[in-house]
Amino acid sequence: MGKISVVTDLNVSGEVIYDMLKTGVDIEQAYDSLKNTIHADRTYVRDDYQMQGWMFVNFISLMLHYRVFNLLRKRGMLRHYSPRDMIEHLERISRLRIGDEWKYSEIPKKSRKIMEELDLHIMQN
Repeated sequence: MGKISVVTDLNVSGEVIYDMLKTGVDIEQAYDSLKNTIHADRTYVRDDYQMQGWMFVNFISLMLHYRVFNLLRKRGMLRHYSPRDMIEHLERISRLRIGDEWKYSEIPKKSRKIMEELDLHIMQN
């Protein structure tokens, strides 16, 4: 796969250094997810309070993104679906208020299949 050269004054093993480098890649991947999946690369805010709110919402979104990623990984579904795929399939599910009752809209077959594979039970109140 190649070789990596690192010059450091840390008194730790190569494995620790490699883990540190890998974490840097994970951070870059998180920024990429923020930009491309969550679309959080533009703020459009006018003051500090809006910026703090924008950062908080995007932080929570990133946490949820990685929860979905880890769920897909644990279920062995990453080769078929990405977190973005999950958003596209599950955003088709709506809850509607009809009179005094809340009901789910019809769930597409593919979305239902994915929910079953992930063992998601959103139909429970």
